[in-house]
Amino acid sequence: MKYRKIGIIGAGLIGRSVYSEVARSQVAEVAYVLVSGAKAASERDLDGLDPALLMSDLDEAMAQPVDLVVEAAHADVLAAVAPRVLASADLCGFSCSALARPEAERAVEESCRVNGTQFFLPHGAILGLDGFVDGRDVIEDVTITTTKSAAGLGLENSVSGVVFEGSAREACRKFPRNVNVHAAIAIAGIGFDRTKSIVVAKPGTDEMRHRILVSGQGFAWDFSVASHSLGGVTGAYTPKSAAGSVRRILASSGIVSS
Repeated sequence: MKYRKIGIIGAGLIGRSVYSEVARSQVAEVAYVLVSGAKAASERDLDGLDPALLMSDLDEAMAQPVDLVVEAAHADVLAAVAPRVLASADLCGFSCSALARPEAERAVEESCRVNGTQFFLPHGAILGLDGFVDGRDVIEDVTITTTKSAAGLGLENSVSGVVFEGSAREACRKFPRNVNVHAAIAIAGIGFDRTKSIVVAKPGTDEMRHRILVSGQGFAWDFSVASHSLGGVTGAYTPKSAAGSVRRILASSGIVSS
């Protein structure tokens, strides 16, 4: 499918990176950028965006005819809008921790089935999702350890050490803005309940690190990725990754794991 009209939900670092990528693409154009009332008042958040494309009303945005919507806001937003978007357009959701909610995952799957639309899973801060897709039938164990500052995890600055250990599904419930990597790996691989998550608070760090341990029938992987925080929960690599995912979708050159 060729994508001509793109809707963007969210005007943070990822949303603005997607906006710039679409503007550079010369094959598609942005139809709207949906922002919250708080963001609409922030010059920093709206830097570089065309004011004529900004919307703060969800119903008004959903009424716009588009081929693809890119969500870069929050898991609650993705869960709420996914069925509406997928009724008539494809959807790329960066807040994929939303799909740890069984009802949200079912709604996405059913909407895609009924309407013939697609949900694109961006790799975000991680690498190698294709390996999880290809190997899911023979992968036996996956453990993801994420280390961030306590503040980045929404905790008191004095908190240190392991703050969560359990399933990726429960991690997504407790830290929906911090473990989209866990969600993406779980969706691509062996699922939310079999994927093990560990979250560690490290005082004084501005680094976000994800270590992934995988074992299967005759193989094992051990790799990690790290990125410095750009403020909030977004690392330095993620906006570039987001732009790359959208670039591949616009080129219609890849599998659903983008």
